[in-house]
Amino acid sequence: MEKLLLAQDAQCLKINTIDFGCYVATLTRSRLTGVFLEDVQSERPAPAHRGTSLTGAAGVHMQQVDATDSTEENIRLFREACLCRGVTSRIHRDRGIPAPEIIEESRFADLIVMDPEISFTTKNESLPGHFVHDILSKAECPVMIAPYDFESIEQIYFAYNSTPSSMFAIKQFTYLFPELTGKKITVLNVRSIVDDGVEDAFKMKEWMKEHYVEVEYVLLKGDPADQLFAYLLEKKNGIVVMGAYGRGMLSRFFKPSHARLIIKTVNMPIFIAHH
Repeated sequence: MEKLLLAQDAQCLKINTIDFGCYVATLTRSRLTGVFLEDVQSERPAPAHRGTSLTGAAGVHMQQVDATDSTEENIRLFREACLCRGVTSRIHRDRGIPAPEIIEESRFADLIVMDPEISFTTKNESLPGHFVHDILSKAECPVMIAPYDFESIEQIYFAYNSTPSSMFAIKQFTYLFPELTGKKITVLNVRSIVDDGVEDAFKMKEWMKEHYVEVEYVLLKGDPADQLFAYLLEKKNGIVVMGAYGRGMLSRFFKPSHARLIIKTVNMPIFIAHH
């Protein structure tokens, strides 16, 4: 991997996301590009400016100056964090509407890392919010959702349901992270209808054997999203690989009724890729 993007709200720096982005950059020997998204249509109040109570055009101008100062300070902190972790960094400062900006960036990137709660609105949103939903469904490269706190990757969980999208995600992850081929792999068969699938299973195992050393296969019976959540609930120091955000199993996994619980309790990075 060569081009790794870290999506950041220019006004709200997330250190845990920077930590994880630096881990991935170090693992893959990649430069980390911090994409600082400045929302020109934001309804959020700008950071307060001490000692002023200006109104009208002067007040608007002062808010713009304050937002600019805040962004520049966050960029400085990002550069410092990368330097302390021995990671080479680059800055992209994108002013516009955040979702289209980062989707365009994704066309020329290998992977996007982002915080699951990144949002550009003051309204209370269910998880994932509109911004994250847009990126997961429209990004033109894989997306990695950063965990709240992170130590290392010791095991990889592949969610597989015999669809082209699930296999595509596994391939994308494998090609982007050759450094992890020696880790323990668990293939979670999450098909809602279990059939013999002998030929499919044989070809899948044949492919996995060519790329990984230690592979375990686990069959999850019942509703795929619920069973996957239950299996992963107490796991740690791993990464989850899934495909096809939209109407498929992944979107059901993140259904509004328990998406926040998943993101907060399945404290592992989630790698998502689709055609």
